[in-house]
Amino acid sequence: MALYESGEMYLETILVLYKRGLERVRAIDIVKEMNFSKPSVSIALSNLKKDQM
Repeated sequence: MALYESGEMYLETILVLYKRGLERVRAIDIVKEMNFSKPSVSIALSNLKKDQM
């Protein structure tokens, strides 16, 4: 699995949000943190899940 810079950025954001005390990081939390659109975050998360398998 090749993790690109954008994927790494999403994973880092998830980690930051988790360390702030969110037990479950939702896509909407990432949208607000990164100031990206909902569809962009949804596609990126889907790609990360797909690459995991």
